[in-house]
Amino acid sequence: KDIAAVVLKLKVDGIIVSNTTIERPLSLKSALKGEVGGLSGQPVFDKSTEVLRRVYELTGGKVPLVGVGGVSNGKQAYAKIRAGASLVQLYTSFAFKGPAVVHAVKAELAELLRADGFTCVEDAVGADHRHGRTAKPRGK
Repeated sequence: KDIAAVVLKLKVDGIIVSNTTIERPLSLKSALKGEVGGLSGQPVFDKSTEVLRRVYELTGGKVPLVGVGGVSNGKQAYAKIRAGASLVQLYTSFAFKGPAVVHAVKAELAELLRADGFTCVEDAVGADHRHGRTAKPRGK
């Protein structure tokens, strides 16, 4: 709440929301799961999307948000957008899958937007809030 209030008061141009965590979910399977430092990628998708959703609510959709954390396909990008992201960052998936992931995400995202009747990303930003959706977005 405090961050959102300061962002609104100071008229910050935008926020990157929830990229990494120091938590280690029990679902991690890697032998490196105990490593110290920030965890990014797929394991942070759900939590980072919920934080994004909350920041959008707290700012009333008045501040552009960059949705990050575990985005590796169009469904996940779409979930971030519906939760309130004006922009979506690919990082871990880009590092592991290379530039081809960008085209794949864009193509799948375009299909999902059309299927839901949106003509552009801007129209879908925060859609879950307008339609009273508080449940988990379709994103995995």
